[in-house]
Amino acid sequence: MNKLSPLANWIPFRLEKNREGWLLKWLHLGGKRITEPFFDDTINYCRSIQKRVSRFESCSGPALLEAVTDHVTALHPSAFVFHVSRCGSTLLSQAFAESESCISIAEAPLLDEILRCTEHDPSIDNAQREDWFKAALSWMGQIRTGRESTYIVKLDSWHIHFYTVLRAWFPEVPFFFLTRRPGEILASHAKIRGIHMIPGMVNPLLLKMGKLPEFKGDFSSFGSDVLKHYYQELQVILALDCRFNRFFDYSKGGREMLESFAEFTGIELEEKMYERLKFHSKSVGLDFETEPELPDLSSKACQGAYQQFINAF
Repeated sequence: MNKLSPLANWIPFRLEKNREGWLLKWLHLGGKRITEPFFDDTINYCRSIQKRVSRFESCSGPALLEAVTDHVTALHPSAFVFHVSRCGSTLLSQAFAESESCISIAEAPLLDEILRCTEHDPSIDNAQREDWFKAALSWMGQIRTGRESTYIVKLDSWHIHFYTVLRAWFPEVPFFFLTRRPGEILASHAKIRGIHMIPGMVNPLLLKMGKLPEFKGDFSSFGSDVLKHYYQELQVILALDCRFNRFFDYSKGGREMLESFAEFTGIELEEKMYERLKFHSKSVGLDFETEPELPDLSSKACQGAYQQFINAF
């Protein structure tokens, strides 16, 4: 059992490449549940505590990742959540994090670093990357209290473009795809922009944009291009007609989103999950407020890609 292992409650949180090879960073969670809106929020909280005890970091080579079965008992993912950003995915993961029976991991950088590790070392083959990814999920999905029974993993928005790889690794795990009208997404990013909406912050090849388009200070134009490629990729995925995929547009409502996800995955809803809908997705201390209607700054090409996708399902 986890409590007998000296590595119980330890999780990996960063994978870095230096001159000597790959370096994996670890953190001890203690009794802290992962309940913050984003995985990094929990990590930063625990690191602040750790730094009071020691100025040293806990590191290893990536080989320790694959030793997971010798040290912890873990759940397999119950579902992956894909999204186009600012479309209810954080609210979804936060609602299910309310339950002590659910492990909810939201946008863990380590998973992105593993998916993209070939950018730094092209010699890493797909089998190695798959082993690292699944092992990292097991460390994060530890059964720590004995009450955990479900495990939700919310990915980064650009991981839509990793669908083929992830579906091959998890052929029968439910994949839940969240979308929203592009104008509403861009209006949200105008307040605080995600890194994928800032030119050069995310490799344009990851966004299926090829060469970085010319940028003249028009963030809405760039964001429209990012979203257009998301919607086009979603159309391709939808056409595969995989019974383990479900698509939901946030325009149908937050409550309906929870119920669609629960019905699809078989994860039972609890009243406190509905209660979470009353508050801001990224701050439980703020009441949810309907956003005012703003001009649609998305491009016609982006709007067209979204409408084609919506019409297809």
